[in-house]
Amino acid sequence: MQALQALESIAVVENDVISRRRKVYRSRGNPFSLDDEEFRKRYRFSKKTATFIINLVREDLKLSAKGCGTSPELQVLTAIRCWGRREVQEDAGDLHGLSQATTSRICNRVARALARHSSEFIKMPTSLAEEQKLMMEFRQIRNFPSIIGCIDCTHIKIKKHGGDLAQYYINRKGYYSLNVQVTCDASLRIRDIVARWRGSTHDARIFNESVLRERF
Repeated sequence: MQALQALESIAVVENDVISRRRKVYRSRGNPFSLDDEEFRKRYRFSKKTATFIINLVREDLKLSAKGCGTSPELQVLTAIRCWGRREVQEDAGDLHGLSQATTSRICNRVARALARHSSEFIKMPTSLAEEQKLMMEFRQIRNFPSIIGCIDCTHIKIKKHGGDLAQYYINRKGYYSLNVQVTCDASLRIRDIVARWRGSTHDARIFNESVLRERF
């Protein structure tokens, strides 16, 4: 009798553990069901542009269907929502039926996928005809002569960096950052970007050691 009661107690405990471990999936809506105006308000892009971005990185974001894997569409839109509206990951996750941890992984995954395709869109002119076209666009603004790009550096704030080199990430304004050099054309399209220097690095050094300076 005691043995039977012991077995029943073990069975109850096992069932309780299984019920606690059972993963509950949140309901995930379809953002594309929103009307065009509401979609742009939430994601900062039109549906057409969002679809283009999704198709660009679709193969990089495919996950196993096992475990209710997040679709490429939802991954891209979740990341765009976080970045475009500077939204807290937990809030963006709740909106899409995702946990904060999942949202964090998605943002990382989408960022890396987009970076792999950056060279297709971020590039300096490759022909004389393209250079002349850019010069003409700058001349039309304020009669700037012989210009194919505007260059400047900006500090992108990052979390506190540990280790022996932490102090080199502190910029002249006193916070941790990366000093990012960006070159754009007359239409504000990014043509070149260098995002690997610590915040304390001077703008001149970044340019002097860049491929852009070597080219010119």
